[in-house]
Amino acid sequence: MTFAIGGICRQTGQLGCAVTTSSVCVGARCGRVGKDCVVFSQARTDPTLHGVGLAAHAQSGNPETALWAMRDAAVAVHWRQLGVLDRSGKAAHYTGASCLPTCGATVGKDCLAIGNYLTNAKVLPAMIAGFEETEGPLAARLIAALEAGLAAGGELDPLQSAALLVYGEHDFAYADLRVDKSATPIEHLNDLWKDWEPKADSYVIRTLDPDAAVPSFLVEGHRQGE
Repeated sequence: MTFAIGGICRQTGQLGCAVTTSSVCVGARCGRVGKDCVVFSQARTDPTLHGVGLAAHAQSGNPETALWAMRDAAVAVHWRQLGVLDRSGKAAHYTGASCLPTCGATVGKDCLAIGNYLTNAKVLPAMIAGFEETEGPLAARLIAALEAGLAAGGELDPLQSAALLVYGEHDFAYADLRVDKSATPIEHLNDLWKDWEPKADSYVIRTLDPDAAVPSFLVEGHRQGE
């Protein structure tokens, strides 16, 4: 009962994913980003498979190998929906026979859309188009893909949660934003991104070189002393 998008930004080298679903707290269960790939576990989720996929990709550099490692490690794999998108733009995906229709995955340029319990077969292609046709930061493009999927019909049940995860060149998240429960989670996720975007680079500097960080009150959107 989830639809998600993984994507790559060729200009910045960022990798990321965005996901939404009709249950609460989706960011705790679906999607992880590693150094060179994005992995998904959906439908009847198993977050332990994320680490399996990331480790297999780190060793092999191959999305198909990573996907098979996740499949081999899965309990009752017929309930799982899995995906891998790596930095090269190659993707692999699997949808188990017990996943609720409409379900599947679509690969686009530098992106992978994957979903289940969708209202119709137009949702995933709409997400790909939303990502490919949007300009700007990777985070904005990922959210645009979710918006496009919702506009095309989204899920059969009302959405409740959404999440965004973007990594750059460092081993910590550039953006890790979650809407755990909302009547309009994608809209709220977009609002969070717009609030976070002007602060994101300053938090990278704070992590790497706090002596060079600009004081909070000089950064747009910060409260003094934050």
